[in-house]
Order: sequence, then structure tokens, then C-alpha cells
Amino acid sequence: MAFTAVEICANALVRLGATPIQSFDEGTDIATSCQSIYNMKSAYMLAIYPWRFTMKFAQLSRLTVAPTAQWKYQFALPADRLTAGLPAVFTAETVGAIPIQDYTIIGNVLMSDKTELWIEYQSNVDESLWAPYFTELMVSVMMVELSFLITDNASLRQELNTQCYGIPSEFGVGGIYGKAMGLDSRDCPTIQVLDDILLEARFGGGAI
Repeated sequence: MAFTAVEICANALVRLGATPIQSFDEGTDIATSCQSIYNMKSAYMLAIYPWRFTMKFAQLSRLTVAPTAQWKYQFALPADRLTAGLPAVFTAETVGAIPIQDYTIIGNVLMSDKTELWIEYQSNVDESLWAPYFTELMVSVMMVELSFLITDNASLRQELNTQCYGIPSEFGVGGIYGKAMGLDSRDCPTIQVLDDILLEARFGGGAI
């Protein structure tokens, strides 16, 4: 079941013992704060980890205008791209295509000497496409952000922060966030080692 942004914030408020909001436009200070904090934190949490539910695969459109220097071609990046980085860039859409590294990104343009390119990228998906574990993570994140505003209790905020992100030694990737990362990684196939002449030589496949 998908939840809206308002429902996620309302859930966080209920868990904090506060009255839930019904809309971001209801005119209360808490509704205004929820909208401002939520918009910033949801964009941040989506961007800091390559969540599988945000991933898309697309062919890039080559621009008619050539780059001014270094590269031969430039391509327009998708308008819904979430972050500056790209998990992978390919010269073919076939299964088993090997990612390339010889390209650069400036703004919303990718530059390369290749004539055709396909990319895997993170898209800015709305709440209806979020995985359940990320929705739960965002409720936890909003609880952390709203806790002091609602309760004026710094100790509670620290406790909720630990529940959400883990203890200090986990460097912010523990707790509910770490569990969400672990669940998300289940959608990733096991990485296979490609054929390599050095590996063949090491394990008796031939001499270099």
C-alpha cells in the first residue's frame, strides 16, 4: 500500500503522540514545518543511496551541437534524473554489455566519444513507487526531525536519531536506515567476475 507525503508526516506525528495533519495547506505551523522538512529530507534520503526502486534504463538522445573541447559528442540526460552520478553507462543495450568509464558529466549533459549511449540512472520517483522499507524509513526520519519541535525533548531526539541511523560507530548507516539498505540490496543480482587473462593465468588457465 502506497502512502502520500501527508500520510507519512501524519504517521510520524502520531508516533510522537501529536495530532496528525490532514493537509500541508491546513494553515498550521506544524503543517508548514512538515512540508518544508519533508521536501528537503525526502529528496536527500532518495539521493544518498542507489535505491533499486528508483533505477531506470534509457538510451540517451545525442545533441546536434558538439562539445566545445575534449569530447566528440554530447547527450542530454533524462529530466527525471535524481543525482549527478550514474551507476552505469553502456554503448549497447544488450545483456552482458560492459559499462564504460570514458565520459564526463557537466550539468544535465553527458559528453563522450561514443556515438550511442545507454545509461542506468536514479529517477526522482514519487511515494506511490517507493518500496515499503523506504516509506518506513521516511516515517522514522520525520520523527527525528519533528521530535524536538513537538516535544522539546533533546534526549528523545537523540534516541530517535539512534533508532533511525544507528549508533555513532555505524557512521549514520545503521538502525532503520541500515535495515532498509539491506532489504534493498536483495534486489541486486550477485556480481559475477568477468573473464580475465590474469585470472586464467593465476588459476592455471594459461601463461601470460
